[in-house]
Amino acid sequence: MQLEIKGSMWEVATMTLAGISLVLVIVNGGLVLRNQSIQVEVSQRQQAINQGLQFARIRQVLAQYIANVATQKKDAELSEVLTRHGISLAAAPAAPAAPQGK
Repeated sequence: MQLEIKGSMWEVATMTLAGISLVLVIVNGGLVLRNQSIQVEVSQRQQAINQGLQFARIRQVLAQYIANVATQKKDAELSEVLTRHGISLAAAPAAPAAPQGK
């Protein structure tokens, strides 16, 4: 089996380059589609991270509020719940002593 090429060298080179260009266009299209799907996945992960940060702030404020209530009301059960979840209550700082005059 012989491959016979008809036409001038320039025509053959032009057809070869056209074929290579077509292959590159198809490969580029595939890479664009793949890149878009990866961007969607990254965007979803970033959204989950951002929501986690927002929830962390909410949890921190809520824990601080509950700790304040437990301290003010001297609620031992509420303090125990906080301790079980890794939140330790620090004793309120003592009020500074009034300066004694002579």
